[in-house]
Amino acid sequence: MVKKLASLLLYVYSMWVVVSQPCPTYTALSIDSLNPEEYRGRWYFSAAVSGREEELQWFRMMDSSVFNLQTTAVPQTVLLNGDIRIGNNCMRSSTTYTVLPGRNYVEVEGQPQRQTFLWGGAQHNESDYIIVQATDPAPATLDVYMLYGRVKVLPDDVIKDFREIFACQGKTAFVRLPQTQELCS
Repeated sequence: MVKKLASLLLYVYSMWVVVSQPCPTYTALSIDSLNPEEYRGRWYFSAAVSGREEELQWFRMMDSSVFNLQTTAVPQTVLLNGDIRIGNNCMRSSTTYTVLPGRNYVEVEGQPQRQTFLWGGAQHNESDYIIVQATDPAPATLDVYMLYGRVKVLPDDVIKDFREIFACQGKTAFVRLPQTQELCS
């Protein structure tokens, strides 16, 4: 009887600890003070999380992808060019982002409803990776977090933390690019 009571109390206590501990988070990067020059250069897409599996289907087709972020002649506007490998084929993408004053997100050219937020983390050397959150409001809700790194293969602990932090927040759909083939360039 005492063992059962002690076991029950231990179980209740452990559940209380789990519930009372908030999920760890990444730090939202301030768009107003964002220096695009800091993020120029090559970025490798590594993984994505979402609350819904169907939002990750596009990423599941990819083997690898590499992006180059460059500034443009237009102030507060950057161009993200990407080379994406899907099977034996390479696909090129190009997206223009604009930092608009007074907003905490960047706008995607041609998709004014899309809000793109940037996140960093103190868990690791945050200059080596960045998290991009793409959201669309209702009715076509979208909420995907994408992990990019300065190196082709991010350390496993960065990927693990990325997955666990968002899983704690209910975003349990996860994909990591296999990166088994040569990068497109």
